[in-house]
Amino acid sequence: MKPAILNLRRNLITLGYALLILLWSYTGLSKIIDHTDFQNQLERIFPSPSAIAIAIGIPILEIAAAVSLAFKSFRTPGLYLSLLLMAIFTIYVYIVVAGYLSKAPCSCGGIISALSWKAHLVINILFLFLVIYLLFTRKKGKEVAVTP
Repeated sequence: MKPAILNLRRNLITLGYALLILLWSYTGLSKIIDHTDFQNQLERIFPSPSAIAIAIGIPILEIAAAVSLAFKSFRTPGLYLSLLLMAIFTIYVYIVVAGYLSKAPCSCGGIISALSWKAHLVINILFLFLVIYLLFTRKKGKEVAVTP
């Protein structure tokens, strides 16, 4: 493969990991910082014991995904965790867009929470495809060949 194509692929893969690390760090930390509001939003759709468990578990999983993606030896589990989280969040947003959940909270924080639900769905789908792409390159061994 030509060096320019290898550099482009390497840069895209690096950018993909950086975007996922930024996403999970940002959303996880925003939920931790504003934990009470996050839990209150969850209690609108889940019973209190479940909302409490989810309010604790989701930020921990998001931070765990960010940390694992930052280290090459833990990237595969981090990608699978990212796939699981993005799939769940995308299904949730789809349910909201489809109108099945009338008063659905968005606790993503900051800029992301300012988006419409449809824009949110598009972004989630894009991140879902990014995770799948990174998993595919990792499984095929292409990442090893292009990642410094």
